[in-house]
Amino acid sequence: MEPTMNPTVLTAADIDDRPEMPLGSIDGVAHRVVWQHGTSTAGRMTIAAGHHLGEHQHRHHAHHMWIVEGRVEILGAVLDAGSYVHVPPGVVHDLDARDTEGC
Repeated sequence: MEPTMNPTVLTAADIDDRPEMPLGSIDGVAHRVVWQHGTSTAGRMTIAAGHHLGEHQHRHHAHHMWIVEGRVEILGAVLDAGSYVHVPPGVVHDLDARDTEGC
């Protein structure tokens, strides 16, 4: 079977070199896109201490999130670096760093 797309391999330095952009007009939230295909996107998001993304849901796509550094509250759980979260489509969620050092 032929692959449908090329693999993507990025070092931490490669990711750091990607442009960091505000996530819409949400204060204190930024992201770097590391991979995109069609309507699927993978990236690294940062949320400054005292900020949050805001409650929202995705109708057709799931979230896979790894907490790389800091601490954030998601779905009622306060998660530290090394944690993982899967949010299925349709689940209302927030990424909240208002009471943490950010992530």
